[in-house]
Amino acid sequence: MSAMTPSVHPPRRTLLGTLLAVALTAAVPLLPNGTAWANDSASADTLKVMVVGDSMTQGHEGDYTWRYRLWQWFHEQHVAVDFVGPYTGTTSPDAPAAPQPPRLQGEPEPAPAPPRTDGGYAKDAEAFDSDHFAVWGRQAAQDKALIKEQVAKYQPDLLLVGLGFNDMGWFVSDAQGTLESVKTLVDEARAAKSDVKFALANVPQRAKIEGRDDLIANTDTYNRLLAEAIPAWHTATSPVKLVDWQGDYDCAPESCPAGYDGLHPNALGEYQIAHAFETTLHTEYHLGTDVPDVPGTVAPRPTSTPADVKATSADSGIVVTWDPVYGAFGYDVRARLVGSADWGGAHHVTANRYDTTWTTEGQTYEYQVRTDSGETLKSEWSEVVSATAHPKTAPGPADIATRPTATGVDVTWNPPTGPYTDTIDRYEVLTYDLDTPGAFPGSVGTRDTSIHVDGLTPGHRYAVSVATWNAAGGGIPSGGPQVVIGADAASAAS
Repeated sequence: MSAMTPSVHPPRRTLLGTLLAVALTAAVPLLPNGTAWANDSASADTLKVMVVGDSMTQGHEGDYTWRYRLWQWFHEQHVAVDFVGPYTGTTSPDAPAAPQPPRLQGEPEPAPAPPRTDGGYAKDAEAFDSDHFAVWGRQAAQDKALIKEQVAKYQPDLLLVGLGFNDMGWFVSDAQGTLESVKTLVDEARAAKSDVKFALANVPQRAKIEGRDDLIANTDTYNRLLAEAIPAWHTATSPVKLVDWQGDYDCAPESCPAGYDGLHPNALGEYQIAHAFETTLHTEYHLGTDVPDVPGTVAPRPTSTPADVKATSADSGIVVTWDPVYGAFGYDVRARLVGSADWGGAHHVTANRYDTTWTTEGQTYEYQVRTDSGETLKSEWSEVVSATAHPKTAPGPADIATRPTATGVDVTWNPPTGPYTDTIDRYEVLTYDLDTPGAFPGSVGTRDTSIHVDGLTPGHRYAVSVATWNAAGGGIPSGGPQVVIGADAASAAS
């Protein structure tokens, strides 16, 4: 975060705003239909609010979250509020783990893990009412089937909803399909509580992802469709109001100063999102007496250098570990063979562990680790540690043969012989598209000595290799002949 001066809790009111707040705390805000909202100085009733969203709302461990900034606003405005929902925390960091063997071809996908909701907040944040219904990665297409149960259980007066990015970002639906999911969510919430009120946020843009112009266009189209649809969704007993998240949040395809990674809010972005909701709650629902401006600067995220960095020889190669840094978004690890003058490129990891595999006996590596707190916020590099590899992985198979098909490749090989081959459990077949810049290798496992890999791009060249996995882990792959998908497939098929 650049050009920021420390100001963790900037003033939230002007003097005039404070005087107005004192003068008006006895007034009970009214909805357009005349329904009175609760106010802590005028009524024993409390406004029950459920915040519904995805990662931008749940937050990462160490965040304040925009939910916290909104809670502060409610209390400064003397509006009694009870945040409700099944979760209380941010998402916790990934747990350190060894590399896992590839899933066997045909093996079903593992069941989704339950949401990680035990992460903490910024260390200097006040204790606050943090109940919510926001989950990292959540889509409107998912929540439309879940919201009825949550509303029935918690009986919120008001739903604050920020969903839709993941629907379009992950190709779940286009703009129209996302709008339909959000409309279903509104209907299902009303089925559980007919007078529930809504503040529905549009979807922010993010820093451009190469090749994803569709996301930019779909986001703009969705936001237009949502603004046009909301008046028709609105009823006297169950009002629906628009929150202009995109307008308040300083994030666009060209740049995203409000986000720490091109999307998710940094401390300044959290204020901006809260401001968007506060504006709608005040203007449309007459809550509070004013909406303070977003602070011009905020304190940078604390970023300490990892401590107790250790490199250890393991049967799989070398394992590097360190003490986790609270609130880190991840870590950068750089390595080099002893004797090399230059470090290799830094590898980003999300847990406090880094594995060097595909090593050979006697290689000695040096390592340094630093904390990544988003944007350009990096700690200093740790002290150098080193270890020598004594791997017990098996060699790759021999005599690999490849044969292209119309949309894939047939691969065969012979089992390897030699040390550590007696505990081989499976083979990993790796396919890499040489004609697609930035492509990720495909990976599939098998216990046979042949496999057909389908779903590859016709006309593209692919590198093919096969690795063994034994009790120690994955060994160095053996390369097979490259193939051009579809080449001679017709004659081969005959």
